[in-house]
Amino acid sequence: MGENRVADLLNGPSPAPAPAAGHPATPPGGATPTPSPSPQAPPAPPGKTSGEVRFSPDELKKLGTAVEKELMELFKQARYKLDAEPRDAQPDAYTMFAISAALTYTQMIEFADQDLIDKSKHAMDINDRLIKTAGIQDEAERQSTLEGI
Repeated sequence: MGENRVADLLNGPSPAPAPAAGHPATPPGGATPTPSPSPQAPPAPPGKTSGEVRFSPDELKKLGTAVEKELMELFKQARYKLDAEPRDAQPDAYTMFAISAALTYTQMIEFADQDLIDKSKHAMDINDRLIKTAGIQDEAERQSTLEGI
């Protein structure tokens, strides 16, 4: 079997660092070069350190629409599956001793169906709230923008 080149690169000896531009590879006298101190990272640009997060109102609206569409499709498929075979079980398939199981089964199917309906309403509510948030942010941006003096 072939060698694992990635493992060799990761676990093998570290290669010697390349000489920096303008520095000779070996100093006079043949001594081993010492690495120069690494340059410090440049300071963060002003205004970027506040932790402010900004969203585009149009992107919020698109996100809300996409979330609602995707979730509604999933819930719709789940309801179709729930309405098919599970509802085909007839109460007379249960014996007299298992009538409580028949009643429980029916209630469970109805509960699951109602739960999917409620989740669909929540998906629509998420979309409505994201649209409202986008409108509020758009209005706040508009009102906080300085107009011509």
